[in-house]
Amino acid sequence: MYISYASLRSSKLFIAPAFALILAGCPGDEVADTEGSSGTTVGTTGTTDVDPTMPTATDPTTTTTDPTTTGPTTTDPTTEPITSTTITTTDPTTDTSTGTDTDTTAGTDTTAGTDTTAGTDTDTDTTAGTDSTTGDTTTGGVTEFTGVWASSNPANLLTDALHSQNPALDVKNAVLGLLGDAISIQSVGVNSGGDGIISYDAPGGAGGIIIVKDMTDGNPLNAAIGLGTRVIRGLETGLVAPKGVEANGLPGFFMVADTGAADIKVFKVGDIGDVAPQFIVSDLGTSAAVWDIHYVSATDTLYAAGTNGEVQVYEDFKDSQGATGPDRTIIPAENGEKISINLHGITVDADTLYLSDVGDAMDATDGQLFVITGAMAADGIVDVDQRIQGGQLGNPVDLELRAGVEHNLYIAEKSNDSVLIYKEDLLTNIFAFSKSLAVTKPESVALTTVNRIVVASNPAGLETDAALLIAAPLLGDLTVGATFDRLGSITSVQSLVLADSGAGFVGFDGPAVSGGGGVFIVDGLTAINMDGTVNTRDSRIWGSLTGIMTPKGLALNDAQDRLFIADTAAIDIKVFDAGAPGNVGPLFNLADLGGGAVWDVDYDDATDMLFAAGVDGTVRVFENVMVDMGGAGPVRIFTPSNANNAKISVNLHGIHYDAASKALILSDVGDAADASDGQIFVIADADVAEGNVEVKAQIGGDQTKLGNPVDIAFDGVNLYVAEKSNAAVQRFDAVLELSGTNNTAPNASIEVAAAESVQLAYTVP
Repeated sequence: MYISYASLRSSKLFIAPAFALILAGCPGDEVADTEGSSGTTVGTTGTTDVDPTMPTATDPTTTTTDPTTTGPTTTDPTTEPITSTTITTTDPTTDTSTGTDTDTTAGTDTTAGTDTTAGTDTDTDTTAGTDSTTGDTTTGGVTEFTGVWASSNPANLLTDALHSQNPALDVKNAVLGLLGDAISIQSVGVNSGGDGIISYDAPGGAGGIIIVKDMTDGNPLNAAIGLGTRVIRGLETGLVAPKGVEANGLPGFFMVADTGAADIKVFKVGDIGDVAPQFIVSDLGTSAAVWDIHYVSATDTLYAAGTNGEVQVYEDFKDSQGATGPDRTIIPAENGEKISINLHGITVDADTLYLSDVGDAMDATDGQLFVITGAMAADGIVDVDQRIQGGQLGNPVDLELRAGVEHNLYIAEKSNDSVLIYKEDLLTNIFAFSKSLAVTKPESVALTTVNRIVVASNPAGLETDAALLIAAPLLGDLTVGATFDRLGSITSVQSLVLADSGAGFVGFDGPAVSGGGGVFIVDGLTAINMDGTVNTRDSRIWGSLTGIMTPKGLALNDAQDRLFIADTAAIDIKVFDAGAPGNVGPLFNLADLGGGAVWDVDYDDATDMLFAAGVDGTVRVFENVMVDMGGAGPVRIFTPSNANNAKISVNLHGIHYDAASKALILSDVGDAADASDGQIFVIADADVAEGNVEVKAQIGGDQTKLGNPVDIAFDGVNLYVAEKSNAAVQRFDAVLELSGTNNTAPNASIEVAAAESVQLAYTVP
């Protein structure tokens, strides 16, 4: 059974006793650590704070085979299928390469509400899944260890997920996919100022419009779309499944054909957020829906391509606003017989109407193009001047005309993966095929300046959706210039931390153009025991005021009202009010880290002490954190070393402080490109450690299957590891009893693709 779990979040967060909540987390994407800085922050369009978007509806036209869904791709730095994200962040670690690191590990244990408060953990059982007293028992009941949760971020955003398994790691309870901002790019329009206006589908039947300022100006570089400079979305907009965009013509406005809502919406060019359209054309005459529209300012006429094969024409559009329905209906015909089936693309030039017809969406051979002269007076059944069929015409979903000495028709031919050009013969005025460019699933085409066009491409995965800026010279071939991709605000899932209430806090990376990374909150996460999806949009700590760039390790304090975020790109540790999501600033920042970035953190309430795992292999210790708010920087820094006082750590990620034993457990991913050099360290007396510190125990070697152990979680006896490069969550038993070097296989393991973080779930008595 596969269901969707919506986030039902209250404004206040739980206050509950601390149990052994262990955090984890790490993304392999765009972060700045020695492991994989992927993600290239190429979007220069100003970031605007936009709240999590809303979904979209299904395509109402017969072209249900519309392949879309692409978007941001983050590169997972591990050795497994790695995504190559274009978002670039500087790597804070010793790695000097930018964006080329192949390590997909990311994420480190940020244990929340650190487990094992002194004197409360009395269980000595070493078998996984039976430890039932690792949490605080002061409530009068027994805290039961019920599950192991992990975040997973393989090379495709659509495969990022949250996994739940039992403590023995032999049964998978649930795999939860993510409902993000966007499903697929739809149409792209370019206004006279060079701004891109992009319609997109999103989950839940609520599409949106993205405005990317100056998208085609000059010679733009590849960039992330994200949610653009501005985004229009939300209940007030009424957007369901927006398709064709008319960016020019009506001064101060742009128009959108919404097939899902069966209407045409008109917005102001400066609109942003959840705003209602200026007006809506809901009377579409004989057409159930229209796919695309074209406005002729000289005659104040709007032409709309109906999915029933008919063109609806609205006269005096500025004044009438289409309120009384179409004034004329044009039906393409031959010898008085209708030949149109499912119109999509439409444009008008000099009283000539140009149309594309996709026919049967499942047929890659039945597409048509129509040319009809005398458009200003045409009405009813109208014989076409030219009907173009055959060749590569299967699903010509959009078309544009570049007028001039030679007229060129540009066609987005989706089913045959091509952008086609038909050129008009100067003597006969007949259009014939001229040339083409292979483009995967082109969805729309728009004209821009200097012999260029913009094509929206939406293959079957959001990762690959893009807007392509293509040079289209009168002479010579079509060539792709800039690629605008990474649609939406989430490029990859990072760390996970669980609250006593069962809520999950999940870090995510996102394009800088959309406000960067953040944390989404899923109420009741630990109660979900079947496959489904979770809502990532409605409850978030996200936006320009948060300052979050690439969040990695997360941790909660015992009271569950403070959320710690290790931000590798910002090179700081941010502390937020866990019960007040939104576009809010942190309560305070630990900006002085005593060195480079840290990947994960663990906080001990009893001593007000914070431990941070540095990507340079050092541990930084902050005291009086809540009192001094980190202003003094780390009071101690120590480095895992061997008996010869030589440093053995490389790139620390996961971290957990066991208050009962005062031992610190660390994971080290080593070389991000090496799937065999990961290590686990146990350090005694971590509360006073400083300088080079000989480790009490070291776990590593070929038998351990440790390559990129990006995160850890501890139940008071046994250690759980998110092992990214070897695609597993592992368990090593009785780790505090180990000493010396240990090259032994894990006691249990379960497959989790590109495991990024791990967290333990407990029931509250």
